[in-house]
Amino acid sequence: MHVELRIATNATIDAFIDDAARHFFSGSTVEARANLGPFDDAETSFILACVDDDPVATVTVRWNPSYPPFREAGIPFIQNLEVRHDLRYRGYGAHVLDAVERLIRGRSAKAGTCVALYDVYGPAQRLYARQGYIPDGRGVCHRFTPLRRGDVITLEDDHLLWLVKELGSS
Repeated sequence: MHVELRIATNATIDAFIDDAARHFFSGSTVEARANLGPFDDAETSFILACVDDDPVATVTVRWNPSYPPFREAGIPFIQNLEVRHDLRYRGYGAHVLDAVERLIRGRSAKAGTCVALYDVYGPAQRLYARQGYIPDGRGVCHRFTPLRRGDVITLEDDHLLWLVKELGSS
């Protein structure tokens, strides 16, 4: 399966948001913009992944991520990989991730991501494990802050396991 990565620029971001919303984000451009967050093509690659001109996934790469250990080590952050609902569990996520890693390899020997801890994120947890991502060694975090023994939490989207993968030479 050949995955083509179409990457938004500052000049094309509005059209990209519209196109992405047609296939993802419940059809909402407002949701797509909120999901993307701040955009400047020098800092962020907003990507539509296509197979045979058909959008199959969307993903964002933050080249200068907010997570301090990644930012300090120059590790790009893969954020919000979403495979189209009707194509899930068919291997598209792995193929898209492979293509994104090739893009990142041009700038870094490592890639990072994170995954939330509860059941809805089980498929993403399995995908990243199968693709060779391992915990970064800081344990589970609330956003960027590691949890400590005895912490009592209500599990939510901000309880994350940060993952990293060695990609080889850039």
